[in-house]
Amino acid sequence: MRRGRAAAAALVVLPLALVASGGTALAGPVVVTPAARAAAALGEQAGPAVVLLRVALLVGTALAGGIALVHGLLGRRAPQGSTRGLLGGQVPRGLLVTAWVAAGVVAAAAEIMHLTGSVSVLGTVAHVVLALVAAALLGTRWSAVPGAVLLVLLAAQLGSIHTGLAFALDATYAVASGVLVGATAVAAAGAGGAGPAPGPRAGEPAVPAGSGPAATGASSAGLRSRATAEAPTVPFGAVAVPEKADRPGVRPRSGVLARVAIAAGAVAVGAGIVQLVVSGPDTTHDLTGSGYGLAGLAAAALPVLVVAGWAVALLPAGRLRDRELYRIAGITGVAGVAAAALLATLPLPGPGPEPGRPLLRTVGAGADRLAVLVAPMRPGPNLVRLSGTGYPAPGTTDGTAVRPVVLATGGHEHGPTLPIAATVSTDPTSAPAVPFTARDGAAGGWAVVDLPAGVSTLTVSAGGVTSTVPVDTGSAAATPAEGALTGPDGPECAAALLGDLVGQRPGDATPAAGTCPSDTLSEAEAGALRATVRTLTDHGVRGVSVVGDDSPRSRAAAELVRTRATEAGARLVERPDADSALIVVSGWAPAAATLREASARALETPTHLGGTYLAPWLLTPGVVTRTSSSVVPLVFNPQDQLARRYAGEVGAAFPGEAPSTAGYVRWAAHSGVPLDERPTLFGAAPVDVPMTVNAPGDTDGHHGGGNPAAWFPNGTVVPVSGPLDPS
Repeated sequence: MRRGRAAAAALVVLPLALVASGGTALAGPVVVTPAARAAAALGEQAGPAVVLLRVALLVGTALAGGIALVHGLLGRRAPQGSTRGLLGGQVPRGLLVTAWVAAGVVAAAAEIMHLTGSVSVLGTVAHVVLALVAAALLGTRWSAVPGAVLLVLLAAQLGSIHTGLAFALDATYAVASGVLVGATAVAAAGAGGAGPAPGPRAGEPAVPAGSGPAATGASSAGLRSRATAEAPTVPFGAVAVPEKADRPGVRPRSGVLARVAIAAGAVAVGAGIVQLVVSGPDTTHDLTGSGYGLAGLAAAALPVLVVAGWAVALLPAGRLRDRELYRIAGITGVAGVAAAALLATLPLPGPGPEPGRPLLRTVGAGADRLAVLVAPMRPGPNLVRLSGTGYPAPGTTDGTAVRPVVLATGGHEHGPTLPIAATVSTDPTSAPAVPFTARDGAAGGWAVVDLPAGVSTLTVSAGGVTSTVPVDTGSAAATPAEGALTGPDGPECAAALLGDLVGQRPGDATPAAGTCPSDTLSEAEAGALRATVRTLTDHGVRGVSVVGDDSPRSRAAAELVRTRATEAGARLVERPDADSALIVVSGWAPAAATLREASARALETPTHLGGTYLAPWLLTPGVVTRTSSSVVPLVFNPQDQLARRYAGEVGAAFPGEAPSTAGYVRWAAHSGVPLDERPTLFGAAPVDVPMTVNAPGDTDGHHGGGNPAAWFPNGTVVPVSGPLDPS
């Protein structure tokens, strides 16, 4: 009874002691925001060899630690066929072999992982020494000590991706599953297996001591035949023989071992279920349709089968097959530990969809994964953006007309020459698939699809792989501001949403789709344009050519520029000439086309010698790289550390996403980064001007070449004026 209480106490105290002693410091950061989940899923994933080694190490640790702990606390008189352990204890032969095999697996896996840099020297030594000592001490009560420490190590490693409550749940699951596996292995080694031992049939008279064939001289065969003939016939399987705990070679029944195993199984199931609720996945779609969800389900469900095996083995009919049942239960328990070990190697599925909020997820594409953005998440037309390069131009249908998406940087091109054939559909069986195409001024693939009201799925096909994305549009129709996402300014709107998502802090609600930057001209943008017009007219420019589009922001900006230029005495030029300055206040796609045409015209005749000036929102590689040089008024410095940090974060969450003014402004608002009150003119050109000294191996777009996360790949954006008056 004391040993049973000790085992139950260990089941509860070990994980709590681990957490209280600072075990959470061993864990890495919790992945909570959509951008962080996407970056983790798109980052480098563990290879099959690494996954196999991790599973082997944790499963071996659970088995070695569980056997040593349980046998040390609840060890019973060894049955017939036992052998002596290394230090003299009596151990069932099968249990001793299992313990040494588990110790060997732990030692080998820990050493290999150390050689690959996955486990420290201290961790390797701890695993190897504890596993071997636990096997050597098996058969003595002292084996419980290294067994308990091994389960603590198992808890620390199993919870290495979590902190706080999630880590405590992992620790609890590790200890409980280790005890469950150990108790099942001990029970299997001591089980009778083939049913009860032969004994006298029902009604057969017992032979008193000092009598019988040897004492009377009667034939034993004759006595047995006479007793058999006189006794009624009773099925042999229904006969049970009382077991005596003090008879050598007879296996005693242990209700304590059964209670400990069932309690450990219940704790493991509870911890697994609560972990699924606390750590995700967020949707039933991901629970049953992703590797992470299936592994979590297996970790929670398999201990239930182990407990069921114990319950059946304790029934009268189950005792005939108890060894077989215990072995099956033990294998099932080991599979549960393996499933839990897999969770750390699998990316957590993306967040669940919410009506009116952008959805950032990842999908498969051959051997790679791509990021996908869906907005505004309302019934009707929705913009779907897919990362990657090489998408066909709009309107092309055959492979010969494919145009890769590239960034022109002074004669240099970036991007693959092979296209990605990708489509999206709301219902692959009935709705036609919409191909992803390129858009001028932006990278990635773009599509507009009609989503039904309520919960449904999107089917994305890319690289020969089909993936489903859960969506929930609710019932409210999209507002006019949200509808701008599916218009010509969709890429800039999507860039702003990505800035929102990347800037989101843990615990914050996912930003709403909200308004598109092209819907209104902000005061900061108006001040930057006023300062730009004043500067160029003060420098003697007397002709201004303004290019805009039909968006509300562009119309307001064009009117402001024309008014200020006229007031300063400059003439408005409708057709390009040599003495004028070009001021572009349109959206990304028209601006890219305008700059490309102006650059081509300048090769034939002098054009816009007064300079090319871009509105603040046009600072993005897909636009500024379309001309040899341009000037942009900004209220932040693209070369400072914060702007480069934003560029790196948005590129990690959505590979190929170029930094932009719209995205940085949204990101800065979440991060509390103040913008300058006065604008500064920055020159953007495809020249390599060293601005900083990089650490070895660090490239930021200034040296060598072409960091796609740079504000100007293979070029630079530098200030060409001091702060200007925005009034």
